Amino acid sequence: MWTVTKDYDIESLLKENRPVLIFKHSYRCSISSMALQRIERIHKEINESVDFVLIDVIKQRDLSLKIAEYFNIKHESPQIIFCNKGIVQFTDSHMNIKSSKVLDYL
Repeated sequence: MWTVTKDYDIESLLKENRPVLIFKHSYRCSISSMALQRIERIHKEINESVDFVLIDVIKQRDLSLKIAEYFNIKHESPQIIFCNKGIVQFTDSHMNIKSSKVLDYL
């Protein structure tokens, strides 16, 4: 459904007009796959409300770490980060990633 986003700088990502939902994903991790499936179930609502960015934490390690540093949050995988106007509104990781929580912020 979604593809891995190419590398770009964080500032351009946050200059989007719409809120941004970042999903840091590892294709090697079963927990990450399960969390992504939860998010995929609400893909229509996500696509209508925010720009969705899927980051492969293996292939895009530098970008993933830069995001954690930029927002001053701990790097985790899987991890979901919801930003609006450059400010983190919500973040969660691992089994705490639930579609219902994401829907609350859309």
